[in-house]
Amino acid sequence: MKANFLSLRETELQPVFATLDNVIESFLSLNKKPILLFTGEMGAGKTTFIRVWFSRFGTNSSINSPTFSLYNIYDSPKYRLVHFDLYRIQSLEEMENLGFEEIWGKEEISAIEWWQKAESILPKENRIYITINSETIKNRTYTIEWADEDIT
Repeated sequence: MKANFLSLRETELQPVFATLDNVIESFLSLNKKPILLFTGEMGAGKTTFIRVWFSRFGTNSSINSPTFSLYNIYDSPKYRLVHFDLYRIQSLEEMENLGFEEIWGKEEISAIEWWQKAESILPKENRIYITINSETIKNRTYTIEWADEDIT
């Protein structure tokens, strides 16, 4: 598994975004639809990361947490993003009934918060793991990992 580890302030995310952009472009160039799997405690900044990262592509959408709607779709001139928040999901059966497997890895880019609840039904390929750990009130560590050897 390849990984990049960076400890940065929220205002210094450009190196993380550049790495993520390159990995996503590599996946897409191989006709693989990336699935961004976000890990971090409540309040770690997962939705904020997605908002700031995707806003750079010129979306007209207001990017917010899909905690109550379970997912939101955002379009930009460059990408379509389907953003999931599985926090409220109580069981694998509930997850399967929602039909998200029809989207994950099939739409252009999927971003999933609290993805561990769906781990057993998520496609094993095309995964990009993004972990956010709070070091201090101002600093967070961002880790981006992927297992595909074809991706640089």
